[in-house]
Amino acid sequence: MSNFIAIPAGSYVIMNAKTHTYLNVLNFQAVPGDIVNSVGNHLGNDIWNVASIESGGVTIQSFGTGAFLSFDPSNKADSPAGSVVTSNSIYAWSLQQNTAVPYAWNIVDKSTGQALAVQNDSVANGAQVLEEDNNVANSGRAWFFIAKEPIPGTN
Repeated sequence: MSNFIAIPAGSYVIMNAKTHTYLNVLNFQAVPGDIVNSVGNHLGNDIWNVASIESGGVTIQSFGTGAFLSFDPSNKADSPAGSVVTSNSIYAWSLQQNTAVPYAWNIVDKSTGQALAVQNDSVANGAQVLEEDNNVANSGRAWFFIAKEPIPGTN
């Protein structure tokens, strides 16, 4: 049995289990949009469409911008390793069960093997989302996928 799993295709707000903040495209930026955490604005840049892909794993697409969650190693704006940003191209992620937090998943970059985390576990609105070591027992790597019905006019 694999610990890489998929959730049903659909629209979600994605909340960090430790900070209780949401994955967000900063100010609906065009590609490459900066990915930060948000205290929750109830708009489309807090909502993500998740779908399984043929190669295994999932794509995570912003409802508000239509761009895909991705990692750019050439963009050093956020960390020496690169930046979590949006892209016009499909990007593959895996969801791995987090053992520290029931019903939560690590969002793992299929290319780098790193997991998404809020920088320094900050609860500040707009704190940077980075890729860090994939530690399945770290609650700072755990994310809840909360089903959300997009509301017209919120993007």
